[in-house]
Amino acid sequence: MKQAITAGELRPGQHLVRRDLVKRFGVSLSIVNEALGRLLTDGLVETKEMYGTRVISLDERSLEQEFVLREAIERHVARLLSQYATDDSLKQLLEEARSLDRWMKEFGHDENQGSLLHLDFHLKMARGTGYPMLEETLKRTGIRTLLTTRWLKNQRTPHPADFHEQLVKVFQQRNPSLADQKMRDHLYYGRPTPAV
Repeated sequence: MKQAITAGELRPGQHLVRRDLVKRFGVSLSIVNEALGRLLTDGLVETKEMYGTRVISLDERSLEQEFVLREAIERHVARLLSQYATDDSLKQLLEEARSLDRWMKEFGHDENQGSLLHLDFHLKMARGTGYPMLEETLKRTGIRTLLTTRWLKNQRTPHPADFHEQLVKVFQQRNPSLADQKMRDHLYYGRPTPAV
């Protein structure tokens, strides 16, 4: 269901009727309830008494606010990683970055899968700080920003071949201010950067 939401098959505002989901996916009601609970935790659906469950609707203003929160988390993650991550964990993150960059260079790949792989890389960075709340909050904001094609279109500027590798290499320099600036540049790549 998460893929169906991020791919736009289940549209923002669309009601999710449990018995229809049971038929569609060929699973039990308890599985559907568990899945909806996870989607609720991820911030992809909302449930209201008397109205049921529906895919969350995010407008441009809401998405901008989500991005501001994401930026704050990711920049803090960058500072923490540059200060406290072990050399081994940064080396592992560098390999993950290279793998993601190779995947992004391939032609004809599924954009929705690519968006989820990209988000997973950023979640691994947050996980590397040792603060689970950073990862959980980033997961909710990151997944919600995948919900609209308007937001995805803003991310289509071609990236350098070593886009994520560059990011991790800056963390390895152990300079929190430099890591913060690199993450900011990374997040706003191809978009106008607001004045600070």
